[in-house]
Amino acid sequence: MRPTLAHGAARLAVGYLRVSTAEQGHSGLGQEAQQASVQAYITAQGWTLVAEYQDVASGKDDRRPGFQAALARCRQLGAVLVAARLDRITRRAHTLSGLLEEGYAIRAADMPGADDLMMRIYAAMAQKERRADQ
Repeated sequence: MRPTLAHGAARLAVGYLRVSTAEQGHSGLGQEAQQASVQAYITAQGWTLVAEYQDVASGKDDRRPGFQAALARCRQLGAVLVAARLDRITRRAHTLSGLLEEGYAIRAADMPGADDLMMRIYAAMAQKERRADQ
């Protein structure tokens, strides 16, 4: 079942937060800001937040337990996966493209008007940034 992003339909959303380092994770650095951004976006859309997952891990590893749990919950409920920024979900264009092809609805709070094509383009840019940082 592919969720639609039609206006007026009651939508469920799953929030996802990720920090890259244990230091950031333990200090809460960035996590609260991500949480506030996700909540504000979901509220602005008129959606309902039904779950929230988080990881302290690199965005290049797609086997993150919180990420996998968030995807499972989205699949179970037909919910939209929402993160503060796309690079919090993944920094691999292939991963994002695959998720979209599988029917996941994914949105980033910092790109409220982005459609699936724009999400793919931004994912490619995030991947390039990750490679440049190495």
